[in-house]
Amino acid sequence: MASVFWALFAVVLGSVLVYRFGNLTVLKPRWASRLLIFGVGTAVGIGLTSCSFFLLHLLAPSLPSLPMWVETVLLGWATYDVLRTSRQKATGASSAPSSVDSTLIGVLILALVIATGGIIQAWSMNPQGHWDALSIWNLRARFLSAGGGLASRAWSPLLTSTHPEYPLLTSSFIARCWVYGRSTTVAIPMVTAYFFLLAMISTATAGIAVFRASGVLGLLFGLTLIGTPSLMHEVATQGADFPVACYFLAAVTLLLLDRPALAGLMAGFAAWTKDEGVLFFAVLLVTTIGFRRRQIARLVTGALPVATLVFAFKMLKGSAYVSGRGAPEIVDRILDPGRYGMILGALGKQFVRMVPWLYHPIVPALLLVVVLRLERQKRQDLCYSGTISALLLLGYCAIYVITPYDLAWQLRTSLSRLFVQFWPTLLLTVFVGLRRPEEYAQGPLDRRATGN
Repeated sequence: MASVFWALFAVVLGSVLVYRFGNLTVLKPRWASRLLIFGVGTAVGIGLTSCSFFLLHLLAPSLPSLPMWVETVLLGWATYDVLRTSRQKATGASSAPSSVDSTLIGVLILALVIATGGIIQAWSMNPQGHWDALSIWNLRARFLSAGGGLASRAWSPLLTSTHPEYPLLTSSFIARCWVYGRSTTVAIPMVTAYFFLLAMISTATAGIAVFRASGVLGLLFGLTLIGTPSLMHEVATQGADFPVACYFLAAVTLLLLDRPALAGLMAGFAAWTKDEGVLFFAVLLVTTIGFRRRQIARLVTGALPVATLVFAFKMLKGSAYVSGRGAPEIVDRILDPGRYGMILGALGKQFVRMVPWLYHPIVPALLLVVVLRLERQKRQDLCYSGTISALLLLGYCAIYVITPYDLAWQLRTSLSRLFVQFWPTLLLTVFVGLRRPEEYAQGPLDRRATGN
């Protein structure tokens, strides 16, 4: 239980820091801003404590309790600062959710409970997670938590079959909880995965509710995510694909809400979670330069601390896709038309395989597009989010083209997980552009007054 306490501690730390410095308390509706603080704070807390544990554990291995005390002091200071500043501000009336919002909140909670039951059942049969979690992420967490000179084995070149060059956000966080709690309980990888589920659903629901000023749209987005079986399945695997998807979604959402520094921090954490996060960061920079140039400086500033850590680690370990590979071999793969056909065919098959029985997770989004239609005023935001999703998918395809591994095997073993990574951001694009359901409850004069 001590290890679980320290996982909760990270969530509280992140939430307090985001509440104080994230500038999210001014957003409306009030219930959504609070939920957004929790969702973003959970992701920040896990990422921040992962980085601090890794750095301090590496720089001062003889002081294993140092990162724990640093976090405790930081939480104490942040809590004091929140209490001090809150006394200086006048408290306004908190707006309660509407009756429709309250009903949908109940439905969302029920759906989350049902999904949680399925996840717990999967864990009861396989508490160690799937093979990638057991052989990569949780194995490296055990090395990081072992102490002495064993920590460096988490990125040892001897781990050739388990990608020693992979970033260490989830592994470091799990190791942190084990070290602080003095127990390598299997509950911590489960709790970590579940916290990321709560972070994604909270950020998605509240982000759209605030951005579109529509609690109904936000709650429908959360329900659509919970209704994606492949996402819920990935939570149970305890891998790093769901966490990186959470950071992708949070970064794009915060940019839409004009919080670029916080979005940059999320993009940095994504890069510290998986190699695909580095690609996402590059895509985010390019797209933001094209659509939201005024945000680029603050985006880079927010990402810089974690990006520096990732850059140093990657310089040390390299990349499995280019390290030790000659340019002629890469060019040959690029010029092979058969590879492109194989990739496109696999993409189509994977999209179809998302169907459990007669239900496909794209159906709710398409129905909402038909019923609500798209709003012209949100066309630029829709293009911005959609371009990020499209470039991310193109980047994945480019990696498949140049991969030194057997392409058929690579597609078969990884494509389903890549779909999990960009699927929430793709769905976000749809909800960004939808008309607000509340508009249909207004009279003609009300719609004319609001310009809709």
